Amino acid sequence: MRTKALLASGAALLLAAPVLAGCSSDEPKQEFAVPKALCGVDVPGDALARLLPAAGERVTSRHEDGGGPGAGLCNVSVDGTQVLVVSMERIPADRTSAGKILTERLRGFDQKYAEGGSIAYRAGAAASLVKCRAADVQKEDISLFVQTWKPGREDETAMKEFISGYTASLKKQQPCLKKVG
Repeated sequence: MRTKALLASGAALLLAAPVLAGCSSDEPKQEFAVPKALCGVDVPGDALARLLPAAGERVTSRHEDGGGPGAGLCNVSVDGTQVLVVSMERIPADRTSAGKILTERLRGFDQKYAEGGSIAYRAGAAASLVKCRAADVQKEDISLFVQTWKPGREDETAMKEFISGYTASLKKQQPCLKKVG
């Protein structure tokens, strides 16, 4: 008799398991709309979505001026927690490379390169270099550095797509022609 009662209880639990599992489906989800631009620069939305946290309700970006055109920070937060930062600065022309920027910033040596070495990337960070070569602008280049912070996600492919798209969008704005100061 006791065996039948145990079997009946076990069967009842097995039948109830799908219902219980449905109730506890508190899987985190990405409820926010992925921005089409960050701090005035168009971004590849699919790549950005894969770098942002898997869950959250609201994305905000805030630009911090870096002391002139072509310099500054773009801080990206989800639900008030900073998850991604894009740094842009003017640097002396021909004094560095994208790989060197990434190595100096992260002390890492496992980066990969794209677009003839003007982009260096790895999971969680990337750097690119916009070379300014014109008659009136030859003393400066523009470096970009992107880094994800937890709970942002480190996706190497998404980082490559993001930095490539962000750099291309920035180039369309012709940042080299903007005067500093």
